[in-house]
Amino acid sequence: MFVDYEGELPPKRDHPWTVSETNPNARYWNFREKLQSIPSALEDFMPWSRYPAIPRFYELLAWLNGNDSVFESNDSGLRPPRTDCDAPEVIRHAFSSDPVVVHGRLTIIFRDLVWNTSKPKVDAMKTAIHDALRDHVRNIPAVVKIGEWEHFFTSIKKPGHAMTLLFWAWGEDEEMAMGCLNATFEAIHACLKWISDGLKGCGSSREIDRQKP
Repeated sequence: MFVDYEGELPPKRDHPWTVSETNPNARYWNFREKLQSIPSALEDFMPWSRYPAIPRFYELLAWLNGNDSVFESNDSGLRPPRTDCDAPEVIRHAFSSDPVVVHGRLTIIFRDLVWNTSKPKVDAMKTAIHDALRDHVRNIPAVVKIGEWEHFFTSIKKPGHAMTLLFWAWGEDEEMAMGCLNATFEAIHACLKWISDGLKGCGSSREIDRQKP
């Protein structure tokens, strides 16, 4: 897996947001209150649910929004598999022809909303995710970019940032790409769980600065 930072910043939004300007059919779901709605709420993922990667993503979301996580999800999406004529060279050389790619995103925030208003804490969290994935995930044809997204947290009336994970997985065909996507979700889940376990019970966001992958 190749890991990098995402430099592009999406337009800022509120948390919780209502509907998407780019897709009026999209809406915010508070999965903390309705974990059972995860499979039916994710329209982008449903057409590909025959592949193990999709229920694996549902498991990741259920954990993120469940009682054992210090995080929650804010947004996610998946684009349909397609032939990638512009795959990065580091990926392209592993295949005999243009590979199939699956691309998507996952946005997370600290459940304690105040933590999201500290830019140093968000930056430290991004570094912890980046380094853990870089150093501990086997070599698979996948890329994860860690970025941020400016938000205004309406319930505490403060600006801050969410954290974005943009992911790409490639394969010789759709099935292989989905298999690599499954491995990518497993890696993200293990990484976030490791960080969450280190933060639980600390009582202060200062603990994030001491996380060492």
